[in-house]
Amino acid sequence: MKKAFVLVAACVFLANIFSSCFNYHDNDLSISIQEDEEEYKLSAHFEERKTRAVQNFIKEYTASNINFKRRNNNYIDATVTLDDDTKFYIKSKQGILKIKFNKEQNSEASYEKIKEMCEGVKELLAEN
Repeated sequence: MKKAFVLVAACVFLANIFSSCFNYHDNDLSISIQEDEEEYKLSAHFEERKTRAVQNFIKEYTASNINFKRRNNNYIDATVTLDDDTKFYIKSKQGILKIKFNKEQNSEASYEKIKEMCEGVKELLAEN
């Protein structure tokens, strides 16, 4: 009886931890958005053929010259600072995208901008 209670309590605890997570899975698509008081994170695994479209969307949305290196399979692993002083970490390569945004180091407007960008990426990846 005591083991069952501990197991149920552990399950409830884990469910609470992951309640702020959004996960979308399709055949070759996995998108996870996690958010807490300090950070907003997007992690996506998708078909490699969509990599260029995702990277172009991010460049256009941020109106920046983020340099996705073509020699290394369209790869970037850097902290980016936009013209409005928005800072975020991005790692992107064939079929993989990770974005980390620190809420404490950025403004509320920057948070809304990055969150909206990530929603746009999510919609782009969900398209056929």
